[in-house]
Amino acid sequence: MPLSPRVRRRFRPRARAIAVAGALTLLSLSATVPRAVAGEVNPTVLSWGAGRTGQLGNGSLTDSLTPTSVTSLFRSDVNKMSAGGTSSADSFALALVGTTLKSWGDNASGQLGNGGRADQTVPAVVPGLQKIKDVAAGGRHALALDTDGQVYSWGDNSYGQLGNNRTGDDRILPDRVQGLPKVKQVSAGCDFSLALLESGEVYSWGRGMYGQLGNGDYAVSSVPVQVTDLTNIVSIDAGCHHALAQTNANTVKSWGYNLYGQLGNSTNVSSSKAVDVAWLKDVSEIEAGAFHNYAKGSDSVVWGWGNNQYGQLLEKDETFELNVSRVNHNAPVTIERLKGVQHLAAGLRHGVAVIGDTVFTWGFNSEGQLGNGTTVARFESVNILKEGAAVKNVAASLAGNTTYAY
Repeated sequence: MPLSPRVRRRFRPRARAIAVAGALTLLSLSATVPRAVAGEVNPTVLSWGAGRTGQLGNGSLTDSLTPTSVTSLFRSDVNKMSAGGTSSADSFALALVGTTLKSWGDNASGQLGNGGRADQTVPAVVPGLQKIKDVAAGGRHALALDTDGQVYSWGDNSYGQLGNNRTGDDRILPDRVQGLPKVKQVSAGCDFSLALLESGEVYSWGRGMYGQLGNGDYAVSSVPVQVTDLTNIVSIDAGCHHALAQTNANTVKSWGYNLYGQLGNSTNVSSSKAVDVAWLKDVSEIEAGAFHNYAKGSDSVVWGWGNNQYGQLLEKDETFELNVSRVNHNAPVTIERLKGVQHLAAGLRHGVAVIGDTVFTWGFNSEGQLGNGTTVARFESVNILKEGAAVKNVAASLAGNTTYAY
């Protein structure tokens, strides 16, 4: 699947996949549980998949095909996680612990915000930030929002995604984004940034080549600009080069890159202005992956649309044999297997969800991002020991192959 120059890398399955048994059967696999987790009263955050930049947070630089413990980061302490990267070669992660932010992984562009550029294999506090309530990891940059509604940015600034009226440089420490009214949520794409104001309006900045700024233009903006004709928004989420917004009427808007149908408006034409995602209503949660999306309904039904090359949309007749041709969807389709989901996340070419006490993964698996002990693409139940606090949330690298459960 062709990617933009910023995220292009080559993926090849390493083993022949097997078919999913039964249209609605959830397969279960006993993945090895990390020894560090088994005896814990307060269990750690778990990670699996690509680890070459330290993004697993377990002190190593190697991949893990099964869940491993993130060093000294406990599930009960974490309010939110966000994982970034334009590929597994520059992935990093952020965790909001109380009102303090921790970071680990790739740091070549200063995206860990710690004043240096060395990669970090275990979580450490991002200095200079206080009273943080929301975080967003982009391709190689990051955003944080404090309780006063102020946004901070750091990392790569090739396209003005830091919002500081500059381009072509980066920043290794957080600094405030100027000119924004009070903000209530932030999100970050591969090379652009979003802020949802308390007024329900949305602002964007960074790269606009695919229309991802939503302001009717395809140019770079190094300062925040308003997304055109978008009001009464309650939630936002950025994919790699596109974005989603949930309205107060519980419908979904989208804009930006649309090669794989990720705008969900029954076309494959990119748009620099917000369009309606076809026929969705009663939406309670949106989740943008790099090139595919999910939305959860108020009755816990899940819809998906966009890229489906590796079974990201879990169609009922899905198999994971190599060279099977799958159809992308430019309008939402119902994903029966995910009905009843509590939380879900979308990565580059895979998905992860919490259903009851179980974590399920599906899609591409070249670096173990499904956590099932293999590199075979399929749909699996990831065996995570249920001692202490149960897993409530999941996260996936924006355009990489690492998965987190907390």
